[in-house]
Amino acid sequence: MAFGLLTACHNDPPIVGPVNTQNNSLKEHMINANRTIAQSEETAIDEYISRYGWTMTKLPEGARVWEYEKGSGKPIGFEDSVSIRYNVEAINGKTLYTNVEEHFVAGRKRDMIGLDQAVRSLRYGSRAKIILPSNLAYGVGGDGDRIPQSAILVIDLTIDN
Repeated sequence: MAFGLLTACHNDPPIVGPVNTQNNSLKEHMINANRTIAQSEETAIDEYISRYGWTMTKLPEGARVWEYEKGSGKPIGFEDSVSIRYNVEAINGKTLYTNVEEHFVAGRKRDMIGLDQAVRSLRYGSRAKIILPSNLAYGVGGDGDRIPQSAILVIDLTIDN
């Protein structure tokens, strides 16, 4: 008898359409809030670039890159291993980290995915300014140390030969 009941439960048609319209409304609200934040960050980045007169390239994912000293080495490819040095400041000019040196493997998931994308757009020996919107940096949480929540980051990067 129990077997018949279990079988009957599995023959019910799937539920189609929204189960809870309140959840859909919340989802739409969050999408609109994220869109507003992204547009606000784009405006702040555009104003910053204009203030300094930089000529930056916007990568497809949204990071901005200005290679102010062209590298003479080969382009950095996926899983290439490079040594990088950089300083990080918030878009408001506050210095967050200085003289960071690290071994970097291009294409590996990182906390700052935008930095990874930017490095892969450069060559060995390049020096560049990189601007990362918060979603490509440390997001809404910051890094738990010096980088605040939802920070737009400006990175001065050197890639060693």
